[in-house]
Amino acid sequence: MVIKKNIVFFTAIFSLSWSVQSNEIIDKQKLNKIHANLFNDAYIISFDGSPSNFSLKKIAVDKPNERLLKKIKFLSDDDTYAIKVFGKDNKYLYAIGIGNPFYATYQHIGYEDRKHMGGPVSSAIVEIAIPLHIEPSSFIVSKRDITGKFKDIQEISFE
Repeated sequence: MVIKKNIVFFTAIFSLSWSVQSNEIIDKQKLNKIHANLFNDAYIISFDGSPSNFSLKKIAVDKPNERLLKKIKFLSDDDTYAIKVFGKDNKYLYAIGIGNPFYATYQHIGYEDRKHMGGPVSSAIVEIAIPLHIEPSSFIVSKRDITGKFKDIQEISFE
């Protein structure tokens, strides 16, 4: 009788732990789907920007190309500008690092020993791709200040 109780007890514990673990796997799968991929349609959003002002240029639903997807990444220490994505009810979803689109780098054979390999530009077109299931409602463009913290430049509504 004791053996049957132990078997039932361990079976219940095992099934509960498996249920909790399967929910964690589902949550991780949802987390992995916050970036667009080559095979599914996504919102491709273009911003026309200057160092102090951004505006929404174009919104399209299409499959993003590989070049665009290589540029999109989570926020890192190397990013000077970031775009924060907000969903329904102005809920913060995530931030996309866009580097510094206002500094053009170049390569030229014979000038590798130069200290600077680029220069500032006054405007740039920034494109991001967001999966269709995220349904963004607004964006906030932020810039890193000299202390390393991001300060919001402006909010752009998706509608």
